[in-house]
Amino acid sequence: MEKYAILIGYFDKQLKIIKSLYEEIINLNVNIYDKQFVFAFKTQQFYTALEDLFKQIAKSFENHMENMGSFHKELLIRMNMEIPSIRPSVISHQSLLLLDKVRSFRHFVRHAYDCELEKNELQLIQTKLRSDFKEVEKNLTCFRKYLQELL
Repeated sequence: MEKYAILIGYFDKQLKIIKSLYEEIINLNVNIYDKQFVFAFKTQQFYTALEDLFKQIAKSFENHMENMGSFHKELLIRMNMEIPSIRPSVISHQSLLLLDKVRSFRHFVRHAYDCELEKNELQLIQTKLRSDFKEVEKNLTCFRKYLQELL
């Protein structure tokens, strides 16, 4: 029971950060060159905040990840899985697709030191977040209710 109370506290803290970063990301004008770098940095922070929440969920329920070579992708896939007798899925398939795109972008931003950002790619990610992030929020709200029921 205590671990679920701790998870709810962490969940609420992370959700505030995630929503704040989301608002910043969708309102940036990526047509302005300097704002493209802000978008990339904020999107990286946004996904990292989501991933940190997913890690805490995995730690509270599953307790380990098997393939550390593809940890980031495996964590996201696991959040889409219902684990019978342990927990429901955290995110839907639609949310998985969106977040996987953002995860890939974060990977690019972290590791592409000598590449320019492409405005069209930034616009695509921003548009997808605007249209599809409500599903992620809905998923997280449902999972938060599940946690509350466990208490």
